[in-house]
Parts: sequence; C-alpha cells; structure tokens
Amino acid sequence: MWKYFGVFLNMATVLLGGSIGLCLRRRKKAPRPAPDGLPEREKLTDSMMACLGLCTIFAGASGLVGIESGVQALIAVASLVGGYLIGWLLRLDDRVNLLGDRVVARMGGGDGQNSPAEGFVTACMLFCIGSMTVLGSFESAANPAGSLQLDCHTTLLIKSLMDFVSSTCLAATFGVSVLLSAGFILLVEGSLVLLASAIQPFLESIGTLPVIDCVGALILLAIAMNLLGIRKLKTVDYLPALFLPILICWLLTLWGVAV
Repeated sequence: MWKYFGVFLNMATVLLGGSIGLCLRRRKKAPRPAPDGLPEREKLTDSMMACLGLCTIFAGASGLVGIESGVQALIAVASLVGGYLIGWLLRLDDRVNLLGDRVVARMGGGDGQNSPAEGFVTACMLFCIGSMTVLGSFESAANPAGSLQLDCHTTLLIKSLMDFVSSTCLAATFGVSVLLSAGFILLVEGSLVLLASAIQPFLESIGTLPVIDCVGALILLAIAMNLLGIRKLKTVDYLPALFLPILICWLLTLWGVAV
C-alpha cells in the first residue's frame, strides 16, 4: 500500500489546490482604479497561466537531457510523429474533449470564455504527462511493503508541490473541471506503479526509459505552447507516442541494434 503514497499525495494536492482556485474564482471584487499614469493591471490568472507555461517549458526542456545516443533521439522523433498520426486517425483529442464536455455538463460550470473541457484536458496532460510522472511512479514502486520510505517518493513529492500551484491557477481560470483531473492522476500514476515492478527490468534491458522521458518532455513543450497562447495544439493526439518507444526499442533489441 505504501507504494501508492506518492500517488495519493499527488491527488490530494491537486484537490486542495483546485479548491483554493475555485474560491479565488468565485470571489469577485470591484476592480480597483489604476493609479494615475499606469495602465490597467493584467488579470492575475492570466499572468499566472503565462508563468505556468514558462515553468512547463523548463520541465519539458529538463526532460530532454536524458537522451544518451543518436539512436535514442531518432526513436523519440519517430515515436512522436508516429504516435501523433495514430492519435489523429483515432481523433483522441476530439473524443476526450467531448467526454470532458459531457462530464462537466452534468456538474455545471463554464463561464463562456474558458472551456471546462479545455481545463480538464490541460490539467490531465499537465499533471500526467512527462518524465516526473513516469520516473516518479517507477521510484514509488520500489517502496518495500510494510513501511514508508520517503526516498522512494522524492520525485512525486516534488511533483505534488508543483501540481498544487498549477491546479490553483488552472481552477481559478477553468473552474471545477480541473478537480476531475485528480481521478485521472489516480488512474495513470496508479497504473504505472502497479505495472512498474513487473516491467521495469524489461524496460531497462531494452533501454527505452530515456526515450519515453524525452517524448513526454516534448509533449510538455506542446502543452506550454497552449498555455502561453502561442498555438493551440491537440496534445491528446500525442499520447500514443509515449508507448511507441517500447515497441520500437524491443524490435531493435531483437534485431541486435544497440539503443
């Protein structure tokens, strides 16, 4: 059970941060007049979303340094392109957005400016895609049964602090749909921890972990572009790219190619 300590803590911080964000969203004050000579102040939520975009760029860029060879770089690029084509053919982003709209419609929400579905998708992608999710879940799986060892959850502990701040900003902008991402965290990170003990030796033997981290970092950079308003990308369509490195590295290993 202690293997899932980091996962449940991550869920709790998202729920807490999202709840604080909702309180900030519902607290309406009359705008203060700007002092003479100064322009009107930019909305805090808009500024914080831009700041979050910059932090996401940093997280994504830091995940690119794990690539150890040109072969791994080629696999990462091939996985990203191939994974996007699969997602595009399956219309994953459109389907997830439709699901988010239906779920939020049952709960109410939305202010006509920021789509609840966009908030749900952005939160899920931000909280569950990237090297910290993969590596953190694998580290948590190393926690022995019967006792809690915080050293095994270091990555998810750091990620939980980041997600606390992120969920506050996202909930203040998009509303209650951000809290729904806590269930997605349990599904994704819980599944990774569950599978990690069995498959980690296999993934290490074929050298695919750095490639998965790199692909996740590239998807994080796509999310950052969305947060900064540079260009709207359908990031869910890139999800299959996280799994293609396993297949490619396994096939290359069978053919005797060093990854």
